[in-house]
Amino acid sequence: MYKYPEFPDHVYIELTNICNARCTICATPAMKRPREIMSKELFRKIVTECGERGATKILPFLHGESLLVPGVIDYFREARALAPGAHINLTTNGSRLTEEVAEDFLREDLIDSLIVSVDGGDKETFEGIRLGLNYDEVRNNVLRFIRRRRELGKDLPRVSIAMVTVDENKHTRKKFRDEWQEADEVRYSVYFNWAGRLDNDGRTVNKINFCERLYHYLTILADGRVAMCCFDSEAEYAVGDVSTQSLHEVWHSEAFDSQRTLLYQRDFDQLKICGKCDYVNHPAWLTPFLRMRPRVQDTFPGLVESAGRIYKRWLTR
Repeated sequence: MYKYPEFPDHVYIELTNICNARCTICATPAMKRPREIMSKELFRKIVTECGERGATKILPFLHGESLLVPGVIDYFREARALAPGAHINLTTNGSRLTEEVAEDFLREDLIDSLIVSVDGGDKETFEGIRLGLNYDEVRNNVLRFIRRRRELGKDLPRVSIAMVTVDENKHTRKKFRDEWQEADEVRYSVYFNWAGRLDNDGRTVNKINFCERLYHYLTILADGRVAMCCFDSEAEYAVGDVSTQSLHEVWHSEAFDSQRTLLYQRDFDQLKICGKCDYVNHPAWLTPFLRMRPRVQDTFPGLVESAGRIYKRWLTR
């Protein structure tokens, strides 16, 4: 089994698994576990430990739309106050990025980066994939956020607009980039099958024995259970519960280590979720680079980012 840090670099905190969209490329619409919102008390416990133990990045979102949570700004205020050294990222569908929410985020410097998932370069393509959302509303919300940041003379949060590349939206890639020239970054992501919950779209299986998710990420669900990784959306392979355990205890638990060992041994009969997952379907020659990436990302962010963009262009060609 590969070595892993004393405390996870990245901590996903699912504020809610409720979402107002039914995206065709997401597992959330078919999720079977109860829909709920994480309590502020549990969130406070989590970010307190993140601050004490020096988590690099806190990601208060996962299988739902965080901005649907009542009083959501208070969660981000807690995170900033209790883990001031952590990079706080929010990924959102942009539909609830209202003027009021944007003003709070910007004036109080509550997030360091914002990623908005926009999986289409035009209204028809977007609304055909991100069911239930309105393209014009999302675009207006995000552009208002970017322009207000500029008015306030701020460089942060960095705003990235993301597209998961699939056959349905490939033809809009150029228009997508043109539409979002005001953003700091336009990024293209590779389609993945949510550990077999969606069709793998005919991709070739190239199973390897390393996935950085088990070695650098902790995935905490709204009820406090810790999923094996972010693709374990139903917590079928839960490795602990931070309602009763510390994050550090879960990270070093026998349950978590047993999953890492199974992956290292490529035992996909017991670790069926990894056997069905195409997130790790990278060519075998890439394994050493994937293992190195989390360790060099902070030192050489530009190099890692450039290499990632080139590789993704090759994958989505």
